[in-house]
Amino acid sequence: MDRHSLSMACTICSIMRTSTPAINRIPVLPLSFSAGVLAGGRSTRMGTDKSFLRVGGELLIERQLRHLREAGAVELLISGRSGVDYSSLGADVIYDQQADSGPLAGVAALLRASSCSMMLILAVDMPCILPVMLTKILSRCSDNLGCVPVDDHGVQPLAAAYPAIAQSLAERCLKNRGLSVQAFAKQALGEGLVQSLRIEPSERVYFTNWNQPSDWITGPCG
Repeated sequence: MDRHSLSMACTICSIMRTSTPAINRIPVLPLSFSAGVLAGGRSTRMGTDKSFLRVGGELLIERQLRHLREAGAVELLISGRSGVDYSSLGADVIYDQQADSGPLAGVAALLRASSCSMMLILAVDMPCILPVMLTKILSRCSDNLGCVPVDDHGVQPLAAAYPAIAQSLAERCLKNRGLSVQAFAKQALGEGLVQSLRIEPSERVYFTNWNQPSDWITGPCG
């Protein structure tokens, strides 16, 4: 691991072990919500299924499900890949109806399967996110108004909350082969289905993705 990667690893490990004081006191709104992990990707750049990488003694997908559970989800779902065994994880598995359509197909499948009016979406390859950040996102939601974090690089659509009524928009995008999940989130903003949440500089690390082996931290992660 080079000096830059090691520095990033230390930063990520540190934030995984401690909550950011600025968001540690976010109030929890009485909103029942479903939550789903997007785990249906092929993990081509990683070379192995990212869901089953070990992080701090647990599988990455176990970590994400635990964080969603701790955030208060009343229903846990997995958007998974056909042929993969998720039976030990304690969550219902949903499969994309439209193959090879990227994460948006998983978002649409989770929205379709949700038993609540709100669905909290979390990509499996964002291990730095913590329940306190998820709670902050949810605190901006109501029954039919979700929340998408936004930073200087644009929207963060894979750690966001969408109302179940956004399913029709997701299906429409897929039908028109508009497969960009970023474009979907921006359109949801434009249609008033979600509102934006500005990410503070100290919160950016929460949205770090692991896409290739050099991103993977092998030590304890909190």
